[in-house]
Amino acid sequence: MLKKLLASALLVSSLALAACSGNTEKTSSANQTEWDRIKEAGVLKVATPGTLYPTSYHNDDNELVGYEIDMLNEIGKRLDIKVEYQEIGVAEAFTSVDSGKVDIAVNNFDTTKERLEKYNFSIPYKYSIGGMIVREDGSSGIEAADLSDWKGKKAGGGAGTQYMKIAEKLGAEPVIYDNVTNDVYLRDVSTGRTDFIPNDYYTQVIAVKYITQQFPDIKVKMGTAKYNPTEQGIVMSKIDTSLKEKLDEALKAMKEDGTLKAISEKYYAGQDLTEPEKGVESLPVIDTSDVK
Repeated sequence: MLKKLLASALLVSSLALAACSGNTEKTSSANQTEWDRIKEAGVLKVATPGTLYPTSYHNDDNELVGYEIDMLNEIGKRLDIKVEYQEIGVAEAFTSVDSGKVDIAVNNFDTTKERLEKYNFSIPYKYSIGGMIVREDGSSGIEAADLSDWKGKKAGGGAGTQYMKIAEKLGAEPVIYDNVTNDVYLRDVSTGRTDFIPNDYYTQVIAVKYITQQFPDIKVKMGTAKYNPTEQGIVMSKIDTSLKEKLDEALKAMKEDGTLKAISEKYYAGQDLTEPEKGVESLPVIDTSDVK
C-alpha cells in the first residue's frame, strides 16, 4: 500500500513538474521580444520583390542586388545576423509580415499615417517624390503640374501601392500587375496598353534609362509633373518596438558614417537620397487616406 501511495505521489509530482516546466516555457516565450526571437533563430527574414530596379533586382549573374539589398546586407553585418530574402510582390508583402512568414518587408514603401496605424516603420532610409513614366511621343496626354489630366487615363502598377491609390483618387483607371519586371510595365506604356506609371521619381529615372538601353523598342520617358514628397522605411510588425530599435540603430550609424549615402550613390547614379530634397514643399500633395 505504501509503495502504491509513493508511486502515486511521484506521478503527481512529475505531472506538477511538467506543468510547471510548461508554464515556465510559455512565460519565457511570452517575455521574449521580437528581436530576441529573431536573434535566437539567427535569421532576419525579408520580403523583397526582386523585380524592382534599382532597389531589388537580379543582375546579369542572377544575383539579388540593389539599394535595399545592399542596405539590408550591411544591417545584417552590423547586427551579426543572417539575412534571408523571400521574393514577394507588393500585394503579398504586408500580409507576409502579418502572418509572420517574414520579419520585415522592403519595396520602396512610403511611410504613411494609415500604414503607421498597423505597422512599425524604421526611420527613413530614403527620401523621394512621386513621378510618372509616359510615352515618348507625348501621346499619353499627361503634362499638367497639378495632375488634373490623370482622369480617365490608364495607370499601371501593383495592387495596394500608394501611387495606385493616388491614381485612383485622381480618377485614373487602374491596370493591376502582379510581381512583374520593369520592362513589362514600360512596354505596356509604350504600346498603349496603359498610359502612364505613377511611382517613385528617382527609381523611375534610373529604370527608364536602364530599360530603354536594354530594349530600344520601348519608347518611354519621364513625365514632367512631380508630387507627394515621400519617405521610405522598413516595414515590420507592431508586436513590440525591439526590432525597430535595432534597425534604427543600424540605419543611424550607416547615415552618420556615410555608408548609406555610398549605397545610394552606387545605385542612383551619384544621387544621395538619404536626405530630403530642398524645395519639395511647393509640390502638390494628394491625400489618399479615404482610398482603401
